[in-house]
Amino acid sequence: MSFADEDEFASFLSGESGLSHMTEDAFAHELQGFPLQLAEGRDIAWLAMAVRRALAISIPDHSDSPERMSNAEIRKKLEHLTADVQSTWRKLFEIEGAVDSYLWQHAWGDESDRYDDNGMLIGGPTLYVRYHAAVREMDWASSFLRNAAKNVEQQKGPWKSYELRRLRVERGLYLATVFEAAFGVGPSANNYPSDARHKAPTAFMDFYKRVVVLAFGNNAASNLSDVLKEVCRKHSEFPAQFAEGLIPGL
Repeated sequence: MSFADEDEFASFLSGESGLSHMTEDAFAHELQGFPLQLAEGRDIAWLAMAVRRALAISIPDHSDSPERMSNAEIRKKLEHLTADVQSTWRKLFEIEGAVDSYLWQHAWGDESDRYDDNGMLIGGPTLYVRYHAAVREMDWASSFLRNAAKNVEQQKGPWKSYELRRLRVERGLYLATVFEAAFGVGPSANNYPSDARHKAPTAFMDFYKRVVVLAFGNNAASNLSDVLKEVCRKHSEFPAQFAEGLIPGL
């Protein structure tokens, strides 16, 4: 995919990802009282753009998101379809002779070339042949659906919670890179609020919560300490990198 200019690219990211509400003004309001100052050469407009683009690429397609249909539900629907197709195939395959005879006659319709020069019937009508081929294919379709259902991968445990946590870690890694570039300090996390020794979250924890709540709502910031401690460990070893030009000035 190519874009005519940077403005078109930015419009694509914000519009397609549903983050157009993360404007510069909304971002400035959300960061009121934030304890860190932006590093030299950075401003709120750049930070809003960087965060919006970093979060935009973390939004999965619905078919890959934790909100998608479970594999167990997919298997059940395929099994129901298999049963429906198999039942219909049997009914059509075992159709009564009188009904089948009528279908033969109906298929001929107004065809005038059904007999040869000697008055012999020529084969069967094209529609009738196609009908029987379709009935045979229904048996194949039911087998295909049955095999697909058998091969649906089983998901173990609370898979939605696991995938949602993985998604939050991924977003944290993207935001960690932006945070470090914006404020000139590395990300860190503590055990707030579960440990009384920590009276407040770290600046990175505060930053993450503010921006993901602005982007996705309050539910996006659960298990903050556990998620962001993993983010910080991974960031120290393999910080997230973005495609060239995705976040100008990073």
